[in-house]
Amino acid sequence: MRHKPVLRTVVLVAVATILSLSISTFATAATSQVTIKWMEWWVNEWGPNNFNALMAGFAKDNPNIKVDVVDTPYPEMPTKLNAAAAAGENYDVFGTEGAWLIGLKKLGYVENLDPWLAKDKPFAQTLLPTTLRKINGDTLSFCLYLIPYQFAYNVDFFQQAHLSPPTSWDQFVSVEKAMHTSSSRYGMSLTFGDGGFVATRYFGFRLAQEGGQFMDASGHITLNSAAGVRAVNWWKSFYDMGLAVPGSMGEDQTRMLEYLASGQVDSIIDGPFIWSKAKQIDPNIKIAYAPPWHARTGGYLWSCSGVAMSSKSPNKDAAWTFLKYLYSQPASIMMTKAVSLPWADKFSMDSLSSSTDPMLKYAGQMANQDPKANITLPILPATGGLFDSFKSDWQDMMSGKETAQQGLDKIAAGWQQAIDQSK
Repeated sequence: MRHKPVLRTVVLVAVATILSLSISTFATAATSQVTIKWMEWWVNEWGPNNFNALMAGFAKDNPNIKVDVVDTPYPEMPTKLNAAAAAGENYDVFGTEGAWLIGLKKLGYVENLDPWLAKDKPFAQTLLPTTLRKINGDTLSFCLYLIPYQFAYNVDFFQQAHLSPPTSWDQFVSVEKAMHTSSSRYGMSLTFGDGGFVATRYFGFRLAQEGGQFMDASGHITLNSAAGVRAVNWWKSFYDMGLAVPGSMGEDQTRMLEYLASGQVDSIIDGPFIWSKAKQIDPNIKIAYAPPWHARTGGYLWSCSGVAMSSKSPNKDAAWTFLKYLYSQPASIMMTKAVSLPWADKFSMDSLSSSTDPMLKYAGQMANQDPKANITLPILPATGGLFDSFKSDWQDMMSGKETAQQGLDKIAAGWQQAIDQSK
């Protein structure tokens, strides 16, 4: 999942630009030097200084590998990657969303990373289970950073109202009741008009804590399990309490953010980037995560964007060395601090135990309190259309037009059909 922080407001270059990285900074000239190409969209997203520091670290440790960075506007990435795969143009390493991997796999452009992990078990052990993104059992990509979804709250409001952040789902309900002080005052809004938001922040979060999965190890959609039904029924029960701002069915992320940043509501379930977004509207707002919750499990849903290696690379050993560097302890800890997102490895999660960042300090606990119950969204084709259908059925389930089982069966059938047709 693409992260959208404040730095995204920087106008991106319209045409993909190969950043000819300074030899003195990013590589040492040598007759045996190998050059690899990395296509990505993160230079402006992370900030040029942060990106350059990351690359300088690699150059210092690997003088015989030069990295040519191809910085590409995010909307152009899937088109350019598919064109490269069709034309035989090589990008040894590339940034990718899960959905992009489906077409690239068909074109034979994505390297299976499992054999590399098998040969490098010490490195493999530094990654998290949620780091690996698989299609049909093959690891085709690593999440680069991981985005958890958790209850976040307005720190100043909670202090003034003498409220403590909830530490469980039951306390969450109690806090929302305490904030609903009049017919026009609510603690939170519900963004039921955005299928992707619903699938991750509401359904997926509770699904993980009910012990469910979106997909099993064999590639079959399982969100319509008993755990999925419990997750939907929990949210319907909450929705029926009338504790959220009226108009949930039509609410999108823009309106949700306006409610939060303007102080019309003071809590939300979202990713750690919500604070950065809210500060664009109110620079003085303070947002923090509540401590981790636990229902039947302590699992969380994690989203990400990631990196992959080309099966066509003529320099796979060098590409693998670069991939490993991105998850090395120095790079991981540096980038976690720089971009305010947990890097997708144990180094990052362990380092956050001493963090004072109000949106990150609990991320390590979320990852480690019940790791076998952590889940990710499956890699889906045409996610926009699938999330639109998810939204429609979710609204029908919340309004009582469909039972939880009926709605989830429809969603599961649609997702499974899309996956089967994409093979």
